[in-house]
Amino acid sequence: MPKPLFSIIIPTYARPDLLREAIGSVLAQTVEDFECLVVDDASPSPVMVKDDRRVRVIHRSKNGGPAAARNTGLRAATGQYVTFLDDDDLYTPDRLAIALEGLKHAGLATCWMRYLDAPPGGNRILDERASETILDGLTPNVGTAVVERAVISPFDEQFMAAEDIEWWLRMAQVSTVHTVTKIGYLMRRHQGPRYGIDAAARVRGRLLLLHIHAAYFATRPRASTFQWKRLGLLARESGDYAFARTAFLRSMRMSPTIATFWHLVRSCRPSKKRRLNCTSTSSR
Repeated sequence: MPKPLFSIIIPTYARPDLLREAIGSVLAQTVEDFECLVVDDASPSPVMVKDDRRVRVIHRSKNGGPAAARNTGLRAATGQYVTFLDDDDLYTPDRLAIALEGLKHAGLATCWMRYLDAPPGGNRILDERASETILDGLTPNVGTAVVERAVISPFDEQFMAAEDIEWWLRMAQVSTVHTVTKIGYLMRRHQGPRYGIDAAARVRGRLLLLHIHAAYFATRPRASTFQWKRLGLLARESGDYAFARTAFLRSMRMSPTIATFWHLVRSCRPSKKRRLNCTSTSSR
């Protein structure tokens, strides 16, 4: 069989209805030369997919989280290019066509996204400067990225959260980046569970990121300032107001802003929640 042009990797765990819609958005692509690898991360019930020769299910015997599931898909991928889709999100019908447009200019092409319940906004334009600026703001969802399979980096399985941020940091160092300013990825906000990825886990992931890539952050104050601010927001969400204040103060010492000061003020009240151990660099 000829190798497909694209490999689309969908990690999934216990979301059969949302997964069905995600796969449907893949099968509706205007570019039809792809394989869709659905990685079942040891869901409690077997994953069932539509009978289509381009869709294949890979079952993991043990739940490993997003990084491990995506890596399982990467090892099985045969396409020239690789991209991702979360099981609760959707592609626009021209998602792969947009990717081909961007790949004319760089080894890593990214598109814009929007939430299903909101107008477009908050997207970044990443270009040849991405290696220096990638962590100065929010990184795009990995599903907006398409990379040549020959050069794509695996995800670091130490991370149960923030694995996508760490992946973007490494990919931006080894590949040119081009942004196509068209919406190709649709993110869904819903009340379903985030299995093992609550706010405290995301705090631990960000701390691990800062620890592993300390040399990068030491020479990039804008990135460090932004990541400590995000840590403060996540710690406050988890109920750890003490650590939130520490994070906001650290961010303000590097670059004081009114917004960060306001976040600090809002954190200066006792938490009714149990204080969580967010200061560990462990990813679990």
